[in-house]
Amino acid sequence: MIKIENQNNTGTNKSMWFEKWFSDKLYLDLYQHRDEEDARWIINLLQRSIAVKTNASVLDIACGSGRHSIELARRGFDVTGFDLSEFLINEARKNLKNSGEKNMKVKFLIRDMRDFNFRNTFDIAVNIFTSFGYFDNDKENFSVIENVSRSLKKGGYFVFDFLNKHFLEKNLKPLSRNKIGNATVIQKRKLENGFVRKKIIITRNNSTKQFEEVLKLYSLQDFNKAFTLSGLKTEKYSEIISEINTAWINPAD
Repeated sequence: MIKIENQNNTGTNKSMWFEKWFSDKLYLDLYQHRDEEDARWIINLLQRSIAVKTNASVLDIACGSGRHSIELARRGFDVTGFDLSEFLINEARKNLKNSGEKNMKVKFLIRDMRDFNFRNTFDIAVNIFTSFGYFDNDKENFSVIENVSRSLKKGGYFVFDFLNKHFLEKNLKPLSRNKIGNATVIQKRKLENGFVRKKIIITRNNSTKQFEEVLKLYSLQDFNKAFTLSGLKTEKYSEIISEINTAWINPAD
């Protein structure tokens, strides 16, 4: 059905927010609903959407704790997942070990998405769970797409999702409060100078921690330009993953 193929310049991000947040177990607690069932749903969608052999090589960019990588490997793909967070990569390796499956082809590496080049190695690259737009400036953000293009084989596929800028401008929920176990979580969201900023306040046992998520928002036109400059060709754009997440599915030339 679908065929896929110098930091802090603006002063908007506060000293690598993701380094602090993605190194804390509370990150996994907050997103615990993004579980194996959720990963299966995403990979089912991917397999329905692209025609590739099941032993194809897959690069999972910003793989986090490895749920998508492990599900892909479970289905016969040869997977390399990487993330900047040593904590999350260690979690991914634990999750792989705890899966109890011995013959899966998957490895996890510590890498920066702004600086990788696997030189025409992979049939598929994926970047899932809105892991795009972490950096203040366009050059760093779009360098990820350039790196993907260099790492894909000819005719390879790139699949990723990102925040729907126009939906957020009309529907952003500024405040939410919920419980996770014995912790109270308050999330404050706002749009500011082309970024969506989320402050996360977690209180447990009279102790409070604060974290931040900051993503730069891009439009369809922004991505079209970036793909063209990187030698990629957009085949299909869809909003089928969720109301606020938009799936881009596009092939390398």
